[in-house]
Amino acid sequence: MAFSAPSLTIGYRKIVLAVLALLLVVSMLILGSDLMDLERERPPPPQHFWPPHIRTPSLKVIMPVNKNTDIQFYQNTWFGDNLFTVCDYPGTDCSMDCNKESTWDTLDDKTRCFMRHVKRKERDTQFFVKLDDDALIDKRYVLGLMEKYKHYEEPVYISDFILNLDDRNPSMNGSYYGNGKFYMFNRKLVDCIDTEIRYRYHRNEDAMFGAMVFNGCGPDVLKIPEDDSKIWHKSYENKNKKIDLAALRNHEPSA
Repeated sequence: MAFSAPSLTIGYRKIVLAVLALLLVVSMLILGSDLMDLERERPPPPQHFWPPHIRTPSLKVIMPVNKNTDIQFYQNTWFGDNLFTVCDYPGTDCSMDCNKESTWDTLDDKTRCFMRHVKRKERDTQFFVKLDDDALIDKRYVLGLMEKYKHYEEPVYISDFILNLDDRNPSMNGSYYGNGKFYMFNRKLVDCIDTEIRYRYHRNEDAMFGAMVFNGCGPDVLKIPEDDSKIWHKSYENKNKKIDLAALRNHEPSA
């Protein structure tokens, strides 16, 4: 049987199209295989900075500061994203401002001010650390405390405790308070703390905080002694590092 030229051309075209289709299918199969290999070879995503059960909103590190405080230094520490700065002035680096100008004589008012804010507005935060602006705290120590007490149903107060014998102020007498460089507490303590405490004369802000706990929460507070080996106050020294953390001209008027 003889074939005409047009019929041969059509036959060749069909063969070419079939070959091209086959090549396309093979190419897609090869590409798919390569993509699967790449997916298998892709490194696992980096571990989140926080353990799965501890998310950033679970912690706030409250730091009363003034215009002499190097906030940038603390923003670059492990708790930088959790830093809650209480300023004497409104500013871009301030979480809130309490007083126009803070001095040693007004730190008790400043403490009461930020605790009122925390009690009203920081409802989603489960743990709080109050830290001075000349101190550092170990990350694993704090996260370990959060893990240990995350389901505790009573108020938790962590510091180095001092018995307050203040005969001139019944609202403070007999309470326990911690050193201001560091204390840590949970949301349960915030819920019961008495931010409207009344007392006479100027009093140390840390003693006033302890009295707010004593008056508002009563005896059912779990008081945990701090581990001082995990807290650095005024200086940090370890192996090849020696850092002076002490504040310069802190709480003094500008020249």
